[in-house]
Amino acid sequence: SGRETSPGEMLRFAGCLMVIGATTLSGIKKASDIREGYRQMQEIQRLMYQIQSEIRYARSYLGEIFSHIGRRSVQPYQNWLLDLSGQMGRRENGVFAQMWEEGIQKNLGGLKIPAKEADRLKALGSQLGNLDVQMQIKTLDLYQEQLAQSMEEMRGEMKTKIRLCHCLGVMCGMLIAVLLL
Repeated sequence: SGRETSPGEMLRFAGCLMVIGATTLSGIKKASDIREGYRQMQEIQRLMYQIQSEIRYARSYLGEIFSHIGRRSVQPYQNWLLDLSGQMGRRENGVFAQMWEEGIQKNLGGLKIPAKEADRLKALGSQLGNLDVQMQIKTLDLYQEQLAQSMEEMRGEMKTKIRLCHCLGVMCGMLIAVLLL
């Protein structure tokens, strides 16, 4: 009963522990990405409320609004809004919708928000630049309703998805470890 373990067995055991640890960390990272995506959607919602308020009450043109809000924003939204404001001031790239979409791709491409929300945010630019004040406000209202609905759905699924990511990370590691033994 006093069987000694060989160095090969010890290496396999250490390898299994490393695999389980790596997959567990991968699950934790994925869960963190889900939380971060939700937080980023909250930040976008806050920015859109600010833009809408500026349009409604200050009646400023969009370039001024983006500059004003951009200076008070956190990264990467600050770069996005300030770049957009600068391009509008210099009249670069012509069409507002194109500037808006390119700015999102350039500055917000690394966001962890769902693809559906990224597409909606890009599409918003095609409706903002061309409309009168009342239509811009209504467009932002509609966008915010859709965003709030997506956030509500995401919040409902988030706890389950996070738990699933954690469990899958550990279970995948255990499965691989069993296969390695």
